[in-house]
Amino acid sequence: MAFSFPDDVPTLTDGEITLRAHALSDVDEVLAQCTDPESIRWTTVPVPYGREEAVGFVTEIVPSGWLTRKDLGFAIEAPHADGVRRFSGSISLRPMEGGLAEIAFGLHPGVRGHGVCSRAVKLILDWGFRQPEIELVVWYAYVGNWASWRVAWANGFSYDGKVSKFLAQRGERHDAWCGSLRGDDTREHKYEWHVPPTVETDRLRLRPHTDADGARFVEMMTDPRSRHFAGRNSWLNDMPPADRVLIRPREYDARGERYNWTIADRGTDELIGQIQIFNLGGLDDTAGMIGYAVHPEARGRGVLTEALRMLADCAFTDKKKGGLGLRRLSLSTAASNKASRHGAEKAGFTHVASHPESFPTGESGFEDETIYALVNPNWSELSTAG
Repeated sequence: MAFSFPDDVPTLTDGEITLRAHALSDVDEVLAQCTDPESIRWTTVPVPYGREEAVGFVTEIVPSGWLTRKDLGFAIEAPHADGVRRFSGSISLRPMEGGLAEIAFGLHPGVRGHGVCSRAVKLILDWGFRQPEIELVVWYAYVGNWASWRVAWANGFSYDGKVSKFLAQRGERHDAWCGSLRGDDTREHKYEWHVPPTVETDRLRLRPHTDADGARFVEMMTDPRSRHFAGRNSWLNDMPPADRVLIRPREYDARGERYNWTIADRGTDELIGQIQIFNLGGLDDTAGMIGYAVHPEARGRGVLTEALRMLADCAFTDKKKGGLGLRRLSLSTAASNKASRHGAEKAGFTHVASHPESFPTGESGFEDETIYALVNPNWSELSTAG
C-alpha cells in the first residue's frame, strides 16, 4: 500500500517529548529556528532563509523524504518557556545502502539546554532500529559543535575520530567529528566526558576553557619562553588560529583523556594561564601528570604556585565531594626552568628523580629533566570509603 504523508508518519512519545509529522502550523517556528545564528552556524540551512523556504520544507522536502525513504524526518514537539507545547526542532534518520542510516537533528532556540534533543534522539533510535533497513546509525557534526557531540555521547554513540574537510556547507568543506551506534549496542555513554570542576581562591579561578580564551592562549603559547620549554610539539609549530586553538584540549576533555583548565583572574575572568592533568586511565588510573603555562603578563606573581595548590586540592578531593579522587600527581620540567621548579616546590611537590638529557628544549636541544611528585595524604581513607 502506498505511503501517505502525514497520515502514515508514526507518532513517538516518552510522555513529555513527542516526535510527529511536520504540519503547516509549524512554519513560523521553523522560520525562527532556521534564521537563528546557531542553526546557521552548524547546519546547511539555506541563507537567506524566509517564509517561502519554511513552507517548502514542511510541504515538499519533508514529505518527499518519507515517500522516497531517504529522509525519515519528524517534528519535535516539546514545552517552550511559556509552557506551551509546540514545534521545537526537527530530527531525522537518512537510510543508506548496507543497513546504514545517518542521524540529523536541530533544535529551536527556545528549548535548547533542557535535554530535549537527547530525549528526541532516544525516541528516534528506538523506532529506527526496528526498521528493516537500519542496522547502524552514524553521526557527523562540524568540529566545534559541542552540543551535537554531547547529545551523541549521551545516547551511547562511539567517537570514531575526526575527518578533515568531510562535510560541505554553503560552498566550503569543514572538518567533522564522527560516531556510530549499532542496534544491539548499549545506550549508555561509552567513555567519560570530563568537565573540569571550577575552583576559586580570592584572586584566581580554575575553570573550563571557553571560546573567549583563544587569543590570550595563542599569545601565551607563542611567547618565546613558552615555546622554549614546551617541547617540540608539532601542534605548537602550526598553532591554529585563536577561534580554533582550544578545540584540541577540549576534545581531550570530551574523550575523557584529560582535564584542561584556564587559569583566570577571578576579578576579570581573563586567561592568565592554563593547567592540565593528563596520562589518565592507564595501568594506574589513580595518578595523573600535570602540564601548565603562564601568560607573560602574569609571571612573577606566584600564579603557578597558587594554581598548583588549587589543582592538587581538587585532584585529591573525593569524587563524592566534587573532586577527582586521585592518589598521586607528578610533573616534569627542564632543570634550567627555575620558575617552574620554584613554583612546584612552593606548592609542596617533591623532587623525586632526574633524567639526563631527556627534556626537549628550543628547536633541537635537550636538557636534564626534573621530576616532581605529590601524594594524596588521605588516599588510604578515600580508597576504603563506602
